[in-house]
Amino acid sequence: MADQETIQTDEAWRPGDDLTHRLLHAAAEVFAEKGYERAGVAEIARRAGVTTGAIYSRYGGKAELLLEAVDHHVPDSIDNILNGGSAVSSPTEVLSSLGDHLLDPLDGGHALFLEAVVAARRDPDLADRLRRRVEEEDRRLGKLVDEATTEGLFDPGLDEQSVVRLAHAIGFGMLLTRSMGLELPAGENWHEVINRVIAGLAGPPTGETATAGDLT
Repeated sequence: MADQETIQTDEAWRPGDDLTHRLLHAAAEVFAEKGYERAGVAEIARRAGVTTGAIYSRYGGKAELLLEAVDHHVPDSIDNILNGGSAVSSPTEVLSSLGDHLLDPLDGGHALFLEAVVAARRDPDLADRLRRRVEEEDRRLGKLVDEATTEGLFDPGLDEQSVVRLAHAIGFGMLLTRSMGLELPAGENWHEVINRVIAGLAGPPTGETATAGDLT
């Protein structure tokens, strides 16, 4: 009977369908309540109303399921911006918009991502999968930095990886700040600071050379 249910759900499955949503919603609930190490696939299956076989036919295990749940709960607006689907055209405007989104209301994806980071310290498979996910975001951010450099908006002498790491440091730092319940800046004030950081990545005006005194 279990095998029949698994086959039926597999045949009905499509990316983004109701079954996928139920599975990832149930996974998010269980991971949030019990933590990665104590979360059980059987409990996730029970809440989703399927067999464990239906889960293992789609996902390689808890590590993949957790990261799929993270992706499922990331706001579409952020993914849309990173994938170049927004109306914003300039790469610096895209980076500015991403910075603004750091003040968006927290959702399940943020908490799940923090759970994944903590659990990855003790789970090599999860650590490897998480690293590959972040490296994919590195690639998309790196593409923005490269476009900004090509368009003369960023100093070509800057190391691309360093700029990407700065962007991640700001994003991860704000996530931790918010998870601790610390006070957040007003949106317009944060927008001004982010834009000044981005503007600071531009090269000096033609014919001028930046000196240490210019930075104080």
